[in-house]
Amino acid sequence: MSEFVTLFWVIVAGASVGVVFDFYRTFRRWQGWGRVITFIGDLFFSLVALYILFRFFEKANALAFRAYIMWGSLLGLVIYLRLLSRFSVRCFFGIYRILAYLTRLIHRGIKIPIRALVLIMRPPYAILRWFSVLLFRIGEVILIEPCLSVKKRIKAWVKGLIPPKTNG
Repeated sequence: MSEFVTLFWVIVAGASVGVVFDFYRTFRRWQGWGRVITFIGDLFFSLVALYILFRFFEKANALAFRAYIMWGSLLGLVIYLRLLSRFSVRCFFGIYRILAYLTRLIHRGIKIPIRALVLIMRPPYAILRWFSVLLFRIGEVILIEPCLSVKKRIKAWVKGLIPPKTNG
């Protein structure tokens, strides 16, 4: 492979890492991550950047480590950050706004049938609630009142078995 093609792939590697960095940076800002999640995200970004560099360096010169690889990838990163970073950051935030709008739209679309179901189920629920309260009150009269009267009769019977106290 010629040196020009190798240098091209190395510069593209640096620019690719820049694109991924801008994506990660904007996503992190959009989500408002805390310190711990940011640290974990930074580790994940580092692994992704390492993988990107590995794949491009493999394509450029079969992983033969040379100093121009590092300088070329840094050159690609600087070129990307100076020329395209502002545009891509705006694009990423625009994509995030569109995604947020679509998720709100989908959320509203899901809520419509749920609200309709709530409206449809109100009368049967009210009838069932009334019926359950009715059954509870009937159960109180049929079961609890006799149980309480049996309890009173047992107490009276036990009192009748015990002789009265004498004060003497």
